[in-house]
Amino acid sequence: MKKAGKRDTRPRQEKEPNKKKTQDKKLQNKNPQDKKTQMPSPVKGEDKRPVFERISSDKEAERILKPPAAIKLDVQPKAYEILAPAGNWEALEAAVQNGADAVYLAGQDFGARKFAGNFSRTELQEAVSYCHLRGVSVYVTVNTLVLNHEWESLKAYLHFLYQTEVDAVILQDLGVVDYVSHTYPDLPIHCSTQMSVQTVADIRFLESLGVKRVVLGREMTLADIRRAKEETNVELEVFVHGALCISVSGQCLMSSLIGGRSGNRGSCAQPCRQSYTLINQRTGEKIPAPQGNYLLSPKDLNTLHHIHEVVAAGACSLKIEGRMKRAAYVAAAVKAYATVLEAGEADASEARELIARLEKSLTVFQRGFTGGHLLGVRGATLMSMALPGNQGYSVGKVAAYDASLGKVTLQLTDDLYHHDEIQLRRGDETVGGRVERLEMNGLVVKGCHGGQSCQVNFKHACRKGEVVYKTYDAQVMQQLQDTYHKEQLTIPVTVKGKIRKGQPLSGVITDGVHQVTVTLDVFPQEALKRAITQEDVKQQLGKLGGTPYQAVDVEVTLEAGLSVPMKTLNELRRNLVEQLNQHRVSRYPHRSQRGLQPSAGGSAKTVPALPVRERTAAFTFATGRLDQLEVLLDLQPEVIYYKDLETLPQAVALTEEAAFGGQLIPEIFRLTPDGDLKKYLNIISDLQLETVLIQSVGQMIAFGEFRWVGDFNLNVVNDSTVGFLEARSFQRITLSPELNLSQIREMDLKPQRTEMLVYGGVPVMAMKHCVMAAVMDKPLHCHMCRQADYALVDRKNEVFPIVRRPHCQTEIMNSKKLLLLEDLPTLVEAGVGFFRLNFMEETPEQVKALVNLHRRGLKGEVLHTDKTLLQQLKTEGVTRGHLHRGIE
Repeated sequence: MKKAGKRDTRPRQEKEPNKKKTQDKKLQNKNPQDKKTQMPSPVKGEDKRPVFERISSDKEAERILKPPAAIKLDVQPKAYEILAPAGNWEALEAAVQNGADAVYLAGQDFGARKFAGNFSRTELQEAVSYCHLRGVSVYVTVNTLVLNHEWESLKAYLHFLYQTEVDAVILQDLGVVDYVSHTYPDLPIHCSTQMSVQTVADIRFLESLGVKRVVLGREMTLADIRRAKEETNVELEVFVHGALCISVSGQCLMSSLIGGRSGNRGSCAQPCRQSYTLINQRTGEKIPAPQGNYLLSPKDLNTLHHIHEVVAAGACSLKIEGRMKRAAYVAAAVKAYATVLEAGEADASEARELIARLEKSLTVFQRGFTGGHLLGVRGATLMSMALPGNQGYSVGKVAAYDASLGKVTLQLTDDLYHHDEIQLRRGDETVGGRVERLEMNGLVVKGCHGGQSCQVNFKHACRKGEVVYKTYDAQVMQQLQDTYHKEQLTIPVTVKGKIRKGQPLSGVITDGVHQVTVTLDVFPQEALKRAITQEDVKQQLGKLGGTPYQAVDVEVTLEAGLSVPMKTLNELRRNLVEQLNQHRVSRYPHRSQRGLQPSAGGSAKTVPALPVRERTAAFTFATGRLDQLEVLLDLQPEVIYYKDLETLPQAVALTEEAAFGGQLIPEIFRLTPDGDLKKYLNIISDLQLETVLIQSVGQMIAFGEFRWVGDFNLNVVNDSTVGFLEARSFQRITLSPELNLSQIREMDLKPQRTEMLVYGGVPVMAMKHCVMAAVMDKPLHCHMCRQADYALVDRKNEVFPIVRRPHCQTEIMNSKKLLLLEDLPTLVEAGVGFFRLNFMEETPEQVKALVNLHRRGLKGEVLHTDKTLLQQLKTEGVTRGHLHRGIE
């Protein structure tokens, strides 16, 4: 990203859409409020102004919290970009009018927020015109995994985006990255947070592909960002505000495997916001959770207090989450961050006061705020375990309840107004509603202040002393809506007009970067009555209402005694504005000239030829336990993946003792930090192992001298991604467990290079978080995870085992083991050549029985004893995953 000014003013070209005016009228009619409402008398010494006006007495508070005066756009460079979400047109306007430098949005397809409003193709074109005209960049999310049968639609959509002149595309799928980089080398690629970027090594690999920007995983810290800035040359985009995922983005299969709604396809059902019970699996004991039962629900990220540190660390783009949020939320967040950033690093007391004022507006939706991993927050303070939704803020307590009248008397500690929404909380349950009638001393009023007592109609029974929370502030919402219902931005322009006898009427308009000259085929006439004056011309050429322009200077060259119709001057002005619009809107005019051209994509690197062989299959086995390894060595498999790198030297010693003729391949966990990658590189090199099982793209950089097997964490779902990885000489590639059988059959697979998980635990979440420590309110490295085997139990009594990983990281496993024994012959025919069994808590005896069961199952030789084992597995709970159902 070039150092952006407050608005980018590169050349542009389409007319501003008319949709904005229409939508302005619609929005202005929503939620009318009587702003001159008579308020009851305040208590002694109390400020009776509305909450937005009384937050601070200085003029800065009014500027922040009231509809802003017109904001003049300039092109002074700054080192950061405020990037705002736009889930629909209203949110787009809210972002732009409150100071966003760029917006990210999606079309109707291939976006990771399928249930946002999103934009039709016509609306996308209008959005680009609207934003470019006002100097705002538009990034379009194409950040889902793309299936083979969708590829032609994807290519057509990408070409549409290219010609629509979007400023960048945000991508997840490696195959799509490869295609875009080869087909549209001048279209900037931003790698989505769905690409699970966790390390500098990840960034370095993506940089090698020529991407312009990387959206960092929300698990990365300020120190990580500083190191990435020092060691790489790509732009770094960082989430600074909004909802957090507890799992690493792009690595969460929980919604997918539970209900078929895949986060990798934009359909996440948010199982992290459901209630769970933590249990000790050895004893069945339920672990008390005094902070609440929403054990996987994080608070919302808020870095307003530290935003200058984030910029200083090296973040060029400051991203606000929220394409599913209402426009007022977008307005509040953008306004808050823009104001603090523009204020600079004020002294500590001023900064605290400013942020306190701004955070009042941010309560329109929040689960409680945290600095997140970005600011080093982990454990219980990261989480919102009491309530997974909007928490609002406390406004008082219940003083009394009259069941016969259905009224509650409240003793307020903060203001409450007509049309606000209030809530009471009782454990996991909440009750509440909108304030439709507010009384004070028997009189109906529009609002009451903190310190006063009031009565509200409330259909739910209440207990004295219950805390009352405000979850919707009608006045705040109205104030926020007023910030974007009308044009707030102004682009200063200079207009010149020239009227001379015998010369055609002409004019010039410039915004300081673009200059447009228009000449009409109209010649001034000698005045028969009143000649036109300088003031007449200035007045007509300077009328720029209904546009984002403001004429700061109008210069007129006028020969005396001439006459020009006013409608002709208006025509000149309209033509000047229209052509300036075109220059501002069209940033990449060359794109419209290019037709859709076929591109093979892929790398120029030649894929090694494979010998033709009969379609047979072999098994691979994954374990992290030495006792299981000993049994597997006796069974002489071709490949064993070993998951515990701390005991890898002992594992290698066992293979040497057993004269193992196959491959022992260490697994590199997907969240392994940069420092550990270097440590493990040395360990594996010293043990003279040649191949590693990698789970993230950066591990290709860290283990560049090794042979690679790609794990399913690389999210391989199409031929383009397969080709991308094969071109980098992967020995084998493991398919995503989200694929179904028909989708696998669509792919052109090479059995010798294709692997699939067919038995065992499937990780559904990978977290830089320890549930056990958070629930028990323990510090990091408390080692509680070593004292028992823990699991989460959901409301349906499904049990999800928790697996500990280094550095207090954890994985959550699916509640049912995968078992595709009956499908092995079909999968061989579909082109899969290697089948993996993933062992976890199985005893050595069970490991041996399961290996033999699958070997016989592949040959179609199921014994009577096998049927008994199968029945036992099914009783314990197994699933065929997505193989016969697929994902949304």
